[in-house]
Amino acid sequence: MVALMNVMTLAIDRAREAEDGHHTQHVVHTGTLRQTIIALREGVQLAEHEADLPATLYILRGAIRVNAEEPFVLQSGDLHEMPAQRRSVEALQDTVMLLTAVPGPDSPRTGDSVHVLAPF
Repeated sequence: MVALMNVMTLAIDRAREAEDGHHTQHVVHTGTLRQTIIALREGVQLAEHEADLPATLYILRGAIRVNAEEPFVLQSGDLHEMPAQRRSVEALQDTVMLLTAVPGPDSPRTGDSVHVLAPF
């Protein structure tokens, strides 16, 4: 069991303290299922990237802008299937989100974690 409210609070506190304004913590890693808490301080941008893994993003707290071919905003309570296209993410407020991804058997792996997003 994961006490998600505790993880959210700790994650945003760490993001606020971090020089890059970003904190990531894996909360579920079972088989190919990966669930990761990502916390961003307001104004922080994550580098443009492309992920072709099936993934969803659930905004637990705050709001982000996804800069893609067709930009869109996600806010607290939104669940969105992430498109397989180049994109970057900007926190419009202090934000905590849950990224769920299911890498296939041929996806690159690094130990017990999958690095999905990186700050500028």
